[in-house]
This record gives sequence, structure tokens and C-alpha cells, in this order.
Amino acid sequence: MKGKTTSSNSLQATTSDISQLIGVSQVLPGESESMYQQGLVATVKELGAETPLQIYLAEKIYECLWWMRRYENQKRATIIRNMASALDPDNLQLAISEIEAWVMEVLFANGVDDEFHDLLKEHNLTLDSLTQKAFAESRSTLENLDQMIALKAKTLAGFQASYEVLVNRKINIERMQLQNALMQRDLGAIENAVVHDPANKPQKAPSK
Repeated sequence: MKGKTTSSNSLQATTSDISQLIGVSQVLPGESESMYQQGLVATVKELGAETPLQIYLAEKIYECLWWMRRYENQKRATIIRNMASALDPDNLQLAISEIEAWVMEVLFANGVDDEFHDLLKEHNLTLDSLTQKAFAESRSTLENLDQMIALKAKTLAGFQASYEVLVNRKINIERMQLQNALMQRDLGAIENAVVHDPANKPQKAPSK
């Protein structure tokens, strides 16, 4: 229990530090703030981000991933919505009917049962044919969402490249500092060797 408490406190402290740097919540209504923060902390730790700029870029990287998952969830929701509409074709209203609401609840929960299969039979459909029909109805929306995912993937690659340049620049600076320190040490050793070399000592004048 003590270990879990310490780990939880450490996560909260890290999340708090990151939140102070970022300042704005990226979650939408219905999304989990704690899930977003946990994923963000994990990304920051995985990338080894330490400075404010590194943490900012890590946050933008994670934000892109979060949006890509949003779009994927939206694709699934679109297909399920069209599957539900296909099982209640008589509903011409904009509002969702009870049948559609029940179908969506079942499909979102992956809880297809005998009652659902009976409804499919009433419409001369199988789960596969219903899915294909929903895909056909959703094609334009899915294509638009795929374009948004591709755009976010391109943005993600840009942030990743910027982060790598930033980290590599820091590594290169540290490497140059180490090389300079080694060079100064080696030069100091050479100077000491020259000073103590008997051949470099001044010769005494011969006595008359």
C-alpha cells in the first residue's frame, strides 16, 4: 500500500508540474482528464523531456496522438450510427429512435446477443452485411477522417523532428564541452611535460 501511495503522489506531482507549464486542458467533454494526464506524463518520461521547451514539444507530440485516437473513435462511432440507422429505416426524424439507441448501445459495448440477431433477421441482414452497408454509407465521412488523421500524423512527425533536433543539440553541446575539457587536460599535460623535460632546461655557463 505504501508503494502505491508513493507512486500515486509522484504521478500527481509530475502531472502538476507539467500542467503548470502547459496550462490548458486538451480534453473534450466526455473524455477522461486523468487518462490524458497519465498518458502525457508517460510520454514526457519516455522522451526524457526536462526543460520547459522539451516538455512543451512532448506535450504537442502526445496531443497529436490523442487527436488521432479521437478521429479513430469518431470513425467507429460513425459506422455504428449508420448500422443503427439501417436497422430502423422507417425513422425519418433527426432524433435517434429507441431502436437506434438500443442498437448503438449494444454495438458500442460489443454485446451482440440473440435479440440483436433476431433484429438482423427481421431486416434480412447479417452482422457482416450490416457492417458493409454501414461502411458504404460512411465512406465520405471516413475518408475525411482519414485525411485528418494523415494531417495529424504529418504534424506529429514535425514535432518529433523538432524534439530530436533540440535533444541532439543539447547532446552535441555537452559533447563539445567534454571534448574541450579533455583537450585542455591534454594540453595541460603536454605543457607540464615540456616544462619538466631536462632537454628544455637552460644550460649552465662553463666556469672559467
